[in-house]
Amino acid sequence: PDRKMCLSLEPGSVVITSQSVDATFKPQFEQVILGKTVIRSTNLDDQLAKELMQCSKEIHQFNTVIGNTMCTLDFYEGQARLDGAICLYTEEEKMQYLKAAYDAGVRNIEMESSVFAAICNLSGVRAAVVCVTLLNRLEGDQISSSHDVLVEYQQRPLKLVGHFIKKCLGKV
Repeated sequence: PDRKMCLSLEPGSVVITSQSVDATFKPQFEQVILGKTVIRSTNLDDQLAKELMQCSKEIHQFNTVIGNTMCTLDFYEGQARLDGAICLYTEEEKMQYLKAAYDAGVRNIEMESSVFAAICNLSGVRAAVVCVTLLNRLEGDQISSSHDVLVEYQQRPLKLVGHFIKKCLGKV
């Protein structure tokens, strides 16, 4: 479970990732191995995503969606932020990019999911990524929620995954 920035969702929404996409919206992880570029798929298990969505409906405590997660190499420029030390693009360019990401199915942005998805695919392991959103990036770059609210948001993916595990163990 992770907490991240979102596109066009209310803060505190949970995103179950259907595929991790790179900053060009492709579902791939690019890695250099022995001097050669290797590209691996970052699709995640569709059935597992559906099962997690069903669990969210069962606990019915917060907004949950299935969508793409954009995985970037850095927190600032890679995520089209204007609040970093280096920013060589305009607000208009940022918004065009974020809207293109939204149109490509991106619902949250973070920095870890692509390698996780690629390794799970390579290993034949069913996997899911579940994140909670902290702010709507189409409305700004700064988190304005209080510490207490952020702590509560952080618990949401854990509640969802916990319910899923209990259900799999027959404890629900």
